[in-house]
Amino acid sequence: MNLSFRILSLIWLIVPGQPAIAQTRLHQLGNGNFSVGITSEKNLLLGSEKANKQTIPLKIVSALDGCETEGDVSSKQLPNNGIEYSRLLRNKATSSGCKMTERYTPTKAGVHYEMEIAGTGSPWTTKIKTNIGYKAGETSQIWAPWGDPRISKKSFPENGAISGEPITMEQNWADPLCPRPFFNDTLFYGAPYFKYNDTKIGFCPFQWNLLSIPMVTILESKNDAGMSVVLNPGDDILDLTLNVQSDGTLAFDRLFNRISTKNVLKFSFDVIVHEADWRGGLRWMSHNYPEYFNPENPRADGMAGTGAYSDSDVDFDVAKMKSMAFSVNWRASFDFPYMGMFIPPVAGKEEWKRFGGRITSIESMETYAKKMKSSGFHVLSYFNVTEFGAKMRYPLEKPATTNPSDLWKSANDFLSLNLNDALLHVPMSTSSDALKFYPKTKQGGAFFTWEDGVILDCGEPVYKDFLLEQANRHIKLIPSSDGVCIDRMDWLRMYNEDRDDGISWYINRPARSLLTSWKKLMNEFAPLMHKNDKVIFVNNHDKRIDLLKNIDGIFDEFTYGGSPLNLTALLCINKPALGWTADKEPIKAEGADNFFQKYLYMGVYPMAPFPGNDHSILPEAWTDQQYLDYGLLLTSMRGKKWVLEPHCLEVQNGLAKANLFKIPDGYVAPVVFGKNTTSVNLTIKNIPGLENVKCTAIYPGKEAQTLLKSKFKSGILTIQVPLERSCAMVKITKGK
Repeated sequence: MNLSFRILSLIWLIVPGQPAIAQTRLHQLGNGNFSVGITSEKNLLLGSEKANKQTIPLKIVSALDGCETEGDVSSKQLPNNGIEYSRLLRNKATSSGCKMTERYTPTKAGVHYEMEIAGTGSPWTTKIKTNIGYKAGETSQIWAPWGDPRISKKSFPENGAISGEPITMEQNWADPLCPRPFFNDTLFYGAPYFKYNDTKIGFCPFQWNLLSIPMVTILESKNDAGMSVVLNPGDDILDLTLNVQSDGTLAFDRLFNRISTKNVLKFSFDVIVHEADWRGGLRWMSHNYPEYFNPENPRADGMAGTGAYSDSDVDFDVAKMKSMAFSVNWRASFDFPYMGMFIPPVAGKEEWKRFGGRITSIESMETYAKKMKSSGFHVLSYFNVTEFGAKMRYPLEKPATTNPSDLWKSANDFLSLNLNDALLHVPMSTSSDALKFYPKTKQGGAFFTWEDGVILDCGEPVYKDFLLEQANRHIKLIPSSDGVCIDRMDWLRMYNEDRDDGISWYINRPARSLLTSWKKLMNEFAPLMHKNDKVIFVNNHDKRIDLLKNIDGIFDEFTYGGSPLNLTALLCINKPALGWTADKEPIKAEGADNFFQKYLYMGVYPMAPFPGNDHSILPEAWTDQQYLDYGLLLTSMRGKKWVLEPHCLEVQNGLAKANLFKIPDGYVAPVVFGKNTTSVNLTIKNIPGLENVKCTAIYPGKEAQTLLKSKFKSGILTIQVPLERSCAMVKITKGK
């Protein structure tokens, strides 16, 4: 399908004083779909102009906020009919300057854009903008990998609805795969950025206006035309917003990047043309940036299932848990004497008092992991790269001992002598009212956290080396553990104003972004774990795809809220996604069928009721039965990968919702929320190998699979799907 956008009478404004011949300022790129020109303000304008039955005005301009072009714009022809432009920019308010070089290269799918910014004087910063001008019509729609298509109460009426789904409570769920009309609001990449007067300490991703992947899609369904602007997740994006206006105007704003003579900023994005389907841009991005979307250790796929966060080592009914699709326990062991000292420097049988008072040892930790492994389950060891200590005091007290063999026993002593350089201090500019979440946190002091631990910067070499040493101890001393799950990534929103990463300029000074610190640590941590066949899961409060490079899966603490469930699912289209269930009350409140069906639809596993679960769901008769009813449906999607082929799936007449996943032996399609019907017709197309397949259905509370009627004609597989309890898990395998 050859789809493209074009501009009706795209007018290129000629620079004053230059010959008024448009062709001298208009460069048509090699694929014929896009052209580049220069406006009267000497900005570069990317437009789409290939003839089509429909005219869709589009222009894209990159700019530095508050800056204007000085002098001439130079150009250079590139191979493959691309073009490069260079110009000098000057900030109108501060007179700070830079040289900006932009390259446009045609691709098979659209056009690739690259930007380089080199400062010409003292370091400074401003918003680095990609402005997308689009004239939205009555039927135009927008889609993005957002937490909720309602975005916020600002852009969504109190009693309105998207696709017939009303607002019923603050954290209810709405289908994130629904495009919607344009609106007036702002989305934040992963999390809102840190502000002195609004720190959002302890941030949890419940708000709707979060963007998990830096891309946006525009859809015109009546002509089956779609376009996506996809930012490179590997760029040094520190903070990012997507501003949307109801007339179709869009803007990506990159914040706090340093413009200087010592480093050249590099950003890129792609403009992709595709079908009028939300899948189009996401399909392209997952294919072109696989290191962010695929698990580095494929063993992680087999670990998908309902999970636990349990400290319990009591015997449990193994067969029953397997019937609930149970797979992995993120060991809420608190085996550590204090946060960060996960395995003390002791011999294998030597015991220590763990946090909470009980006694443990390396031998007992390995024994537990081996026991779970022998029962067919997996264990993830607890890990944390930002929080350290317990019952800490600040200012730090003089160490009681300097004896290396005893130093680890005191968090205060160990931090004072070994890790003090990594301490993250609260900026003096921070509002005291914004620090109330943890009362001991004061201006100029330490950031305090759970159990009066403190926050450390994992990019500081001494702390990075300590964390890598802890990882090595896990690998060597607990071989039966499958890997780690890293907690509390909310602190990565912060900036360390005592350090300099060379790329951040927070407000008016150099700093080190803890996002940069995470990436620096993971460049060593991930290869270490993976070469030893371990996996890395994360509890990523900050919902950004760039933090998931070479990460194997997510165990999210907040999926009982609608937005975290959606963000986790979209980040894990090819990875295992495990979610949190706080207790049974939300399941009862919304109904067990609603609860499980939204998880099936999004390809995420809810936490299972398990003995000893910490601040999460516990076993009891009614709860257990609901998980047993849906256990086979959940098990059937183990190893799932989202199918993103054009218009690949449809429930005729929209009588239910459905999604489509590739699994090792075929496909599964959860058909859910069919509350007003007893049967639906499901159509699947644009997927090879559907000519000779067997279609069956799995229903809640039933062990036997039901054979379904299906037919294949003209490349389309149509399946008649009876529903029970408003749903069915349709499984498609080879052969009749």
